Amino acid sequence: MTTQTRAIISQLFAIFNVVFVVVIAVCCTPRRQLLSIRVPSGQSGNNKEKEIYQNISLTAFVQRLLTKRCASFFGKNDKYLLVSGERGCSSFMDVGTAHEKSPLLLKNVLSYDEIKLSAFLSVSSHSEFLNSGNRYNCRKIEKHKYAIEREGVVIGLTGPRLTRPEIMDYQDIIIAKTQNTKEKGYGFGFDEHPDCRVKDYRQLWKRFYEEPDYLHANVKIDNIRFGPSKNSEEILDSLIMKKRYAISFDTLLLESEARAKEAGKQAFVHVMGIGLSRLWKATDQQEKIFLKAFIQRVQYLLPKLQHIDVLHFSMFHLGKWDELTDGTVIESPTHPSGGIKMFLSKRNPSENLKTRGFGNRLLIVSYASDGNALPGNEFWMGCFNTSSNASTAWSTLVTEIHNPHINTEWVNGDNLHIATEEYGVMHISEYAKKKLLHV
Repeated sequence: MTTQTRAIISQLFAIFNVVFVVVIAVCCTPRRQLLSIRVPSGQSGNNKEKEIYQNISLTAFVQRLLTKRCASFFGKNDKYLLVSGERGCSSFMDVGTAHEKSPLLLKNVLSYDEIKLSAFLSVSSHSEFLNSGNRYNCRKIEKHKYAIEREGVVIGLTGPRLTRPEIMDYQDIIIAKTQNTKEKGYGFGFDEHPDCRVKDYRQLWKRFYEEPDYLHANVKIDNIRFGPSKNSEEILDSLIMKKRYAISFDTLLLESEARAKEAGKQAFVHVMGIGLSRLWKATDQQEKIFLKAFIQRVQYLLPKLQHIDVLHFSMFHLGKWDELTDGTVIESPTHPSGGIKMFLSKRNPSENLKTRGFGNRLLIVSYASDGNALPGNEFWMGCFNTSSNASTAWSTLVTEIHNPHINTEWVNGDNLHIATEEYGVMHISEYAKKKLLHV
């Protein structure tokens, strides 16, 4: 083995050993409550759920959320490729019920309720960059290395899923005539004791978002909180959507801060949209809601973001929005640069930062991951340019480094890190100690 080969292998091992599975602290609560609904003293959950959930710990549950994902899972009809090799579409509605059929069995795959929670997880690591990361890169190795950043941090974020009625984030964000009824648990107060499983489930998510849910008949479009959806019989709750986005945004901001601080550098964060393509958008206003929510989270967390120098929003259709334009600065007297610079323009994820005057920054690239797929998603079906998930797979090492079946030592439930405003990002064991000691 040559010295050069040893050096390359050592570098790869170093990259593999700095992977974090990250979740915002508030997201630990719905997991605990979901399991209490599914298996409350062994009464309510069906036998399939009891077998999986009885006495399961948080880290074991996270391990399940990581390892029971499909290899690929995409499209409005849930086209899937299982890790075992089976392919198909739809049928996930029956997972965990008496109607489930092989190969879509709860012991082997995630249910929709679990995918909803799995979407809160992010996997973050350093990675080498193979090319600029443009949508059509097809893993073509960049020959002119000066044109790209050679390495940086990559983090996957999963946005709200609103395409399939009455499942996942649709349940909270969309107010629909057929969904938002008393019979399906909607419209009850926080203080009303749930007397059935559907009410109990709705109470869980109302408490999580700290907002009531509504009957469809009682809500009118006001173009403030309640706006139109692409479906004329649906109403979109922009407040809940912003709160859902905040989970992903806080994860990105706090993890970026932690990574840059550890590296002793300022961060240049490349922000990609999540759930904003034509296929996934529920309303034409969604991009504006996304940007507004992001700016609000930056302003709220600003005193904690001392190591983020630049936020670059790339591949958005809007050229500007409200106070966000290309070159906006969110000022802060405590920030070492006087504030965080923000850009809204097209840029490939791993383009060389020196060309923009931001040399010696730590490049942090976000991409749109999926709560029920391995990193790369469509990549595993041989797709090249269908999404930022696939293009990131073709331009970085995430398909290996972020893969729980390959990087088993680090991409697992025991390596769960909790992101909080108070403490930053830390291992769950350290977080638990601080909470117990109230430090």
